[in-house]
Amino acid sequence: MLFIFVFNLLFAIILFITQPKENEANRWMITFAMSGGIGALSEALLTDIIPGVQRFDIENASHILFLAHIYLQFLGEVISPYAILMYSIVYSQIVKGKRKKALAYVLSLPMVFMIFFTDFHPDIDINFRILLIWSAPYFLIASFIMFCTWRDEINVYQREQKFRVFIVLVPAWLGVFIFNYVLRAIDSQTELFRIVPMFFFGAYIFFIGYIFLNGAFGIKVKVEQQQILDKSIQIMNGGTAVLNHTIKNEISKIKFFFNIAQNSIEKRDLDEAEKAIDSVFSAIEGIDNMVDRIRAKTEEIVLKETNVEMVNLITDCVRGVEKIFNARGIKIKTEFKVDTILYGDPILLKEVVNNILNNAMEAIVVTEGLIHIQMFKMKNGGISIEITDNGVGISKEELNRIMEPYFSTKKNIKNHGLGLSFCYKTVRAHDGELSVHSEVGKGTSMIIKLPKSRIISTKISS
Repeated sequence: MLFIFVFNLLFAIILFITQPKENEANRWMITFAMSGGIGALSEALLTDIIPGVQRFDIENASHILFLAHIYLQFLGEVISPYAILMYSIVYSQIVKGKRKKALAYVLSLPMVFMIFFTDFHPDIDINFRILLIWSAPYFLIASFIMFCTWRDEINVYQREQKFRVFIVLVPAWLGVFIFNYVLRAIDSQTELFRIVPMFFFGAYIFFIGYIFLNGAFGIKVKVEQQQILDKSIQIMNGGTAVLNHTIKNEISKIKFFFNIAQNSIEKRDLDEAEKAIDSVFSAIEGIDNMVDRIRAKTEEIVLKETNVEMVNLITDCVRGVEKIFNARGIKIKTEFKVDTILYGDPILLKEVVNNILNNAMEAIVVTEGLIHIQMFKMKNGGISIEITDNGVGISKEELNRIMEPYFSTKKNIKNHGLGLSFCYKTVRAHDGELSVHSEVGKGTSMIIKLPKSRIISTKISS
C-alpha cells in the first residue's frame, strides 16, 4: 500500500507543478490522488510502519501513528468519491459559475454525515453500507459523465485527449469502487480491497505511456512543450511583424503629408494644408484600427449568447455580399436541409460566416465563380455548415498552418491573416469544430460543426 501513496503523491506533484493554477479540474484530480494516497498510507501505517516503529520502543510514537491511521483512513474513504464526481463535473463543464460552487457544497454534505456513522475508537469502523448509499451514485455518475464527455466531443484532437483521460481514470476508480466500497459493504471483513493497487498500477502504466507518446491531463514530455513554445514565439513574431509593417507604412504617410501641409502653409494654401492634415489623421486612425484588430482577433472570445435562427443569420450574410459577388461574376447557392435555432452569439457567428465568404470570394479567379452553402443535421444531433468554393484551393503546406494567427495564403499586404484564427476561436467557444478541406485548382470547403448541446430546436426543411 505504501507504493500507492508514493505514486499518488508523485502524480499530484506532477499535476501541481506542470498545470496552470487556475485549472480547476486538475485541482480536483489532485484532491482525488491525495485522498487515495492517504487511504493507502493509512493501511501502510497499520501493516508496515507501526510494527517497525514498535521495535525501537519510541514513547507515544506508535499511539500517534495509530491515530493518524484512523483519521487518514476516514478521510481517504469519504473524500475519494466526492473528489471524483467534482472532477468529472468540472472537467466536462456541464455546470458552471455559481451553480457549480453551490453543487460542490451540496455534494460535500454526505462526507460530514459519515462522521455519525463511523466509530473512531478503539479502531476505525466505517459503516460501508451507509457509505455505499451515496458513494455508488457518485462513482457511477462520474463515470457516465466522463464517458459522455469523450463520446460527444467533435474535435478530433480533443476527443483523443479525453479518451486518454477516460482510459487512465475510469477503470481505476471503478476498481476502487467495486473492491473497496461494494465488497466491503457486503462483507466488512473481506480482504479483497487489497486488489485495489493493481488498478492504480494499471492507471500509472497508461499515464506514463500517454505522457511520453501522446500526452494526457495536459502533460507531455518536454520535447513537445519546446515545440509549442517555439510555435508561440513564431506566432508572436508574426504579430510583431504585422504591427511593424503597418506602423512603418503609416509613419511614412504621416511624414509625407506633414511635409505637404508645411509647404502648403508656407504658400498660404490652407485648403491643401487641411487636406494633408486630414490624411495624417486618417493614417493615425489606420494604426489605431490595426492595433484594435489584432487585439480583437487574438484576445479571449467572450460570448453574448441568445437564441439564433441560423437560416436567417446565413441568409443575412449572403444578402450583405450578394451585390459585390454578382459584380465579380460569383453566384451563391444556399441549401438548408434543416431549420435550426441554436444558443450562441449571433454577432460573432455572423462574423465567422462573413469571414469565410470573403475568403471564398478572394480565392475565386474563374469567370464563373460559385459558392455553395449547405446546412444539415449530423448523426450526433448537431448541425454542420459547409461553405464550398471553386477557387484556387490551398496547398497542403499552407493547409497545416491555415488556422494560425497572422498566417495568410494571400500575398496582399493589406491582409493580416487574422480571419480564420478568429473563426476557429469563435467556433471553439461555441463548443464546435472548424475544419478545412482543399485541393489546389479545384476549391476549398470550410466546415463548421456545432454540437447537439447548442441546439434549441431543429426541423427538417421542406
